[in-house]
Amino acid sequence: MKELQLEHDNFLSKPYLKSIIIPVFTGIIMLFISCEHSSIEKVNAITSELNAPSWAVTNTEIIYSKNALIEARIQSKQINRYLDIEEPYSEFPEGLYVEFYDSLQKVSSFIKANYCIYDETEKLWTAENDVVSVSDEGDTLNTEYLIWDEQKGKIYSDRYVRITNKDGIIHGKGFEANQDLTDWRIKNTSGTISVENEN
Repeated sequence: MKELQLEHDNFLSKPYLKSIIIPVFTGIIMLFISCEHSSIEKVNAITSELNAPSWAVTNTEIIYSKNALIEARIQSKQINRYLDIEEPYSEFPEGLYVEFYDSLQKVSSFIKANYCIYDETEKLWTAENDVVSVSDEGDTLNTEYLIWDEQKGKIYSDRYVRITNKDGIIHGKGFEANQDLTDWRIKNTSGTISVENEN
């Protein structure tokens, strides 16, 4: 064992070997550093391209109509559409305001939220952060998470919700309704309901 150690020491002590080994190792280290730096730059460039929307618009109004009748009107300060991906979607980073119209072209309800994602394949709107929905009867829904199924004309949530109306306040976890909020159901309910005195 000692002999091997001595041979190793003698091998490194030769000056011409030091002058070869040190530059070679330095070159290898520099190569790894430059490759790593280049790879990071490439990854960052690809990531930024993937995160960039296909197009973006500000202060926009979208109108959904059927048979020349308005069904919904959507307003948003910012819309980012991501189309060059497998599952295209639109993002509303500054929130949105949606009005639903009845057959007489009157507003039957509205939804507003501070953030929303629209799945363009499934036609699903996912609203988050201080979501409020109000019917023309004054029933008010508050939640932090709500899905609007555009094709079925339904809204629902699996999170905490609160409904306030003329009868009182109802809390629950889980909710579903038609989009104009005239027919709704809360799961796991609790709350206070006003009862008129019949005397």
